[in-house]
Amino acid sequence: MKSNYFETILGSIILLFALYGLMIFFQANKSFDNNESIKISARFLKSGGVFVGNDVKLRGIKIGTVSNISLDENYLAKVDMLVDKKIQIPKSSEVIIQSEGILGNKYISIVPSDDKEKFLNNEEEFINIKDFESIEDQVSKIIFLATQ
Repeated sequence: MKSNYFETILGSIILLFALYGLMIFFQANKSFDNNESIKISARFLKSGGVFVGNDVKLRGIKIGTVSNISLDENYLAKVDMLVDKKIQIPKSSEVIIQSEGILGNKYISIVPSDDKEKFLNNEEEFINIKDFESIEDQVSKIIFLATQ
């Protein structure tokens, strides 16, 4: 009979740890709503596998999510992002589409500039864009350089 108490207590502890882990997971992957965020956008030649819901990171730390991807009148990929409004992003910051590892998810990376006077506000757009280079583009550059 003692083993049943032990198994019950052990099972309860494991269940509590699992619930705690799920709670941490959902807090880390919270979506940004309009009350806590500002909407900013960037226009790329290629969106390179970025989808709605992908992360927006500043120096590797998640500060928002991609909210919409569309084509503008000049056929550029317009990527809208919801970013935590507590984070002040300089207007001249660089925006890059990067991937987590070789085959990982894509995310928007923001590299802040040294200008600490002008910051992006709601509905504003990045000017300093670095376009996405796929693995195929990078391999073709390496092959071209190797054959020269």
